[in-house]
Amino acid sequence: MLGTRRRPPGVARRRMRTALATSLAAVAALLAGGAASPPAAADPARAAAVVPVRLDPGYQQAPFEGWGTALAWFANVTGGWPDAQRNRLADALYGAEGLGLTIARYNIGGGDSPETEPYMRAGAAVPGHWNRPGPETPDGWDPDDPDHWDPYADGNQRWWLKAAKARGADTFEAFSNSPPYFMTDSGLVSGAVDPTRDNLRPDQYERFAAYLAGALRRVQNSTGVTFASVSPVNEPGTAYWRAGGRQEGSHWSPGSQARMITALRAELDRSGLSTPIAAMDETDPDMFRANWDGYGSTVRSSIGRRNTHTYGTNGRSGARDIAKGAHTPLWMSEVDLGGTVPQSFTDMSPALDLAERITDDLTQLEPRAWVLWQAVEDYENMTPAHEDSNWV
Repeated sequence: MLGTRRRPPGVARRRMRTALATSLAAVAALLAGGAASPPAAADPARAAAVVPVRLDPGYQQAPFEGWGTALAWFANVTGGWPDAQRNRLADALYGAEGLGLTIARYNIGGGDSPETEPYMRAGAAVPGHWNRPGPETPDGWDPDDPDHWDPYADGNQRWWLKAAKARGADTFEAFSNSPPYFMTDSGLVSGAVDPTRDNLRPDQYERFAAYLAGALRRVQNSTGVTFASVSPVNEPGTAYWRAGGRQEGSHWSPGSQARMITALRAELDRSGLSTPIAAMDETDPDMFRANWDGYGSTVRSSIGRRNTHTYGTNGRSGARDIAKGAHTPLWMSEVDLGGTVPQSFTDMSPALDLAERITDDLTQLEPRAWVLWQAVEDYENMTPAHEDSNWV
């Protein structure tokens, strides 16, 4: 998710339905075209120039896992709405008469200090799962002490997990944007003072891994959902994440990413959790590949699924081939669109723009799943700076 990302309103679910239908219709039309026989021609030179095109049924993909959305900000807000309103939204996104999404990505919040004056955009301050021993001693937080956990944290996102599952969703992923504030250099979950530097303190890797594993287990136990994967870093190689920004985020160098993945795998194993690790949720396929090239073989073998976003679209085939070569699933795990087509709730252009992105991702990246960022957005929050954007 981009650092100053802006997205339009809850009506986005209608645009996504149209875009999905348009995209799938285009793919179906392409496949239905079949192979064309070269026309008969009396002119030998013309006949020699005709090139037959035949579909290759041997080039087949593994079964598609589904469509989804991240919960995060919109679920942090709407999960606390009255039952009638939040159930209507859940029906629209996950119900059989709605989009029928089957994937939900759950955001494990880091959580700023209670003493920090609120500064994030609506919904972005996703609660952390910790109870601290005291304001003076946040470094005394002990992941092995049950009293240092808040068993009721983040009830709004948890409501959405249960609502999605009740409507047929069958694939769930947990992901993190930032460690808790007391594990960071800046003391804020929005990033380091210098956005090109890591924000997790060097002595906190194992502790943060324990936080992720502990939150994962507690959310599973309280919702009945089983996470198919957990992603410890998000868009790590970018300079989006700055202390005081409007959302959680953290920079990670490739070496830091590798260390975090290794620490999390060890902690999951220690905790008896076989949950695969997904990585590294980079902002685009080119950056995904650059990070991947910095991983050693042990780190690569610790990753159960490759995740990339497509806010940039260069390098799709490279990310695809990395996953194919490793015989590991690849997801397009997050994207929204904005800025290329003027905002409109009556014109087809935004839906066609989204449909084109979906179709290009499916044909060039060949992901096993395609996941939208935010299916519901706060229109009033988005319009002041980006009146012509189409962030979903």
